[in-house]
Amino acid sequence: MGKVRNKRRMIIATTTLIIIQVIAVGCIIWTTPDPCPRKYKVLQEDGGMLAEYSDIHRYCDLDYGGNWKIKDEYEEEE
Repeated sequence: MGKVRNKRRMIIATTTLIIIQVIAVGCIIWTTPDPCPRKYKVLQEDGGMLAEYSDIHRYCDLDYGGNWKIKDEYEEEE
């Protein structure tokens, strides 16, 4: 009888941990900023918005991880 109770407690504890992990990962994904779309990283000749590659700073910012993130004023255009 004692072994059955221990198994039930472990199942509940495992389920609780999984639920907490799903919530934590969901919060991280939800708060991650949108990356810079391809059209703001490509020249006009290739279907993008840039006249020169240095124009990317008009549309996107470089974050601390070295990734381009779209600026707020251009985020709603998509």
